[in-house]
Amino acid sequence: MEVTVRCHQCGSALPVTPAEESAQIDCGSCRQAFMLTFSEAVRADRQVDRCPVCEGGDFYRRKDFDPKLGVTVVVIGALISAGFYYFGLDLIAYGVLAAATLVDFFIYGRLSDLTVCYRCHAEFRGGYQQTAGAFDLHTADLLEPEYERKVGKR
Repeated sequence: MEVTVRCHQCGSALPVTPAEESAQIDCGSCRQAFMLTFSEAVRADRQVDRCPVCEGGDFYRRKDFDPKLGVTVVVIGALISAGFYYFGLDLIAYGVLAAATLVDFFIYGRLSDLTVCYRCHAEFRGGYQQTAGAFDLHTADLLEPEYERKVGKR
């Protein structure tokens, strides 16, 4: 299993392979050091049962794709379509939107799932059993501020 943790100081992504029960990692950007405690199930790549960063047990599942990049692709497609629409080429504008939608569906279908912690946004990739449900905004609104207060961001 590969775990990507976020530095709570600067937000840098830090990839970690859980080899031992606990490990200290140092952020490459801000030199912040913090401890990670891996459960047996995470080390054995069986299941994500406890987060090594915040020690929470609340997770959701999403596709392994950067959401910012996805929004960027959609916005660029919309702008290109708007340009054609502005010059009166309605069919081409709609065709661009349809093509962007088909490309999006194709990419979405080919991506694998990953598990993300609601509190600290640690990401888990591997061949483990997927037990996390879909994203729930209410749960995120409750748990994320709790973790941010704990690490001093709020």
